[in-house]
Amino acid sequence: MNFKIIGTIFIIVSLASCSLPKTDLTPDQSSIRETINGQVIGGDNGETHQWLGLQYGSIPDSRFRWKKANTPASWDGVKETLDFGPSCIQRGSLINTSKRRKWGDMVGSEDCLYLNIWAPKMNPENLQTTAPMPVMLWIHGGSNVSGNADFYNPSALASEHQLIVVTINYRLGPFGWFRHPSIGETSNDAVNASGNYGNIDTIQALEWVRSNISGFGGDPNNVTIFGESAGGYNVAALLSSPLAKGMFHKAIIQSGGIKPGDITHSESFLEENIPWKNYTSRELTNRLLILKKLARDREDAVSVQNSMSDEEITALLRGASSEEIYESFEASRVNTNEMLRPFPDGVVLDEEGILNALKNGASSDIPTIFGTNRDEIKLFLVGNKRLVRYFFGLPRIRDLQLWNAISSHRSDTWKFLAVDNPVRELSSLGRENVFAYRFDWDDEPRKYGEDLSDLLGASHAFEIPFVMGNFEEDTLTRYILSKKNMNEVKGLSGTMMSYWAEFAYNGDPGKGRSGDQLKWRSWDESTLESPKFIILDSESDQGIVMSSSSITRESLFSGIADDPNIMDYKMRCELVDIAIRYDNVAADDWLNKFSNGLCENLDPYIEWRHFWYDEDDRPY
Repeated sequence: MNFKIIGTIFIIVSLASCSLPKTDLTPDQSSIRETINGQVIGGDNGETHQWLGLQYGSIPDSRFRWKKANTPASWDGVKETLDFGPSCIQRGSLINTSKRRKWGDMVGSEDCLYLNIWAPKMNPENLQTTAPMPVMLWIHGGSNVSGNADFYNPSALASEHQLIVVTINYRLGPFGWFRHPSIGETSNDAVNASGNYGNIDTIQALEWVRSNISGFGGDPNNVTIFGESAGGYNVAALLSSPLAKGMFHKAIIQSGGIKPGDITHSESFLEENIPWKNYTSRELTNRLLILKKLARDREDAVSVQNSMSDEEITALLRGASSEEIYESFEASRVNTNEMLRPFPDGVVLDEEGILNALKNGASSDIPTIFGTNRDEIKLFLVGNKRLVRYFFGLPRIRDLQLWNAISSHRSDTWKFLAVDNPVRELSSLGRENVFAYRFDWDDEPRKYGEDLSDLLGASHAFEIPFVMGNFEEDTLTRYILSKKNMNEVKGLSGTMMSYWAEFAYNGDPGKGRSGDQLKWRSWDESTLESPKFIILDSESDQGIVMSSSSITRESLFSGIADDPNIMDYKMRCELVDIAIRYDNVAADDWLNKFSNGLCENLDPYIEWRHFWYDEDDRPY
């Protein structure tokens, strides 16, 4: 095993902030529940009842690929729901299989639309006399190319705060986001032509919840959607979807974003490898033609594809195996770190984009929490050999000041784009039901000869176990936690769960369910000193405090320009360029006027590859 692979495993282990919930369940008669398809029986995990592997959509074979899933078939008798359903197709890793021999292989199934339910333990006869409980539906992250619902264990959140928590799978990669003109032309309706199949799945899961959750003690009229990273993006997509209107009532976006996909790009041939652009359906089809020996090379594939009818291309794409589609997808990706983004198609998503929908669309009155982690980007920079060297496969920061400077600017960029900028706009419209947070916990121990609080800090995804309340000894969090501060960790987790639960109950995190926490105020843009967001940190650091600071485009760029720890002006230009690429501003105008024209003569493509790609021409 080479050092880079060992380092990659280290990153995955660090990222794995949750645990695979135990599935050694036996049927519990008190967990028999009724769904519209038939009766189910779950199990008792000690804290809650749980029902695993409930199918909410069916994709029986490739003829149903890139369509809204079918309604699952009904059954007679009582069906056991004690095991998770298959994950959606992706590469095997620590987060989706415990079988190490499967790591790197393609795993999962196209027929993968399953959900899981955790609920406080209750006898069936008490369902009629107990007040319906709020429902929280979790959408996992993974760049929309990886991840699965069974990686998360929300038992503590459900049991401690009398909530129904649902986790879902949804189609990933080219099966979840794929917009080829021929698929659109041969589709029988606009939904199937949208390209947003992963988002259609999340809507179908909400439809299932609306029809069935009352049978589990949940309130279909009080549903909160929450998700992290790509899951946060998909929460934002639901907020912009006219098809999802009325299916949920509150939303939490954890480390997500609002930038949509590019429809024109996704349907085009990619004439040059631009690192900040994603794969396209045309290029995937080119790779498939070559793979199936219907074309000699890319030039020939373009010619062949252009000569084919829409019906022939659709038959080719739907007739290919899952493995062939996925192999063609991976071969056609330029930037493997770039997530797949929902398309503003005007049917599944607002055609004016997510921010417009938040301001004026179907979700303009829905209470929403936006948040990021202070050191989001550190997790993604651990593999950058220009910043981190590897000693026997373990990472060592080369220059701590430069490391902190770059990670701070890029994490601030994430916060500006995902939180401060959209929330500021919503607040300026008079919205008083928009809240924001920053997760600052960074009390990791020193391990492997490196201080993990420097290397990782409050990194991407590290808030999840605090929200779920899962810190069992056998979980992967043991790699980033210390027994010495476990009381503080659990204290912060309890506070965060209480805020999240109170928001699910009442649309305002307020003082938490306990009623004795610091009041979490909505973002207030009325003065510079007004509270903007809450900081979530351990008591030994700053604790829980409201902050009046905020990041603007101007402060972000001036901070980069004036940072004495970044001496390479090309690096400064690239930090600004990265921010611009994910913003809705005129890129060339902002880049050219940055620092009095410092970046005017740089070729973004060449300079991007200079710093953000490794010696093997792979992006970090």
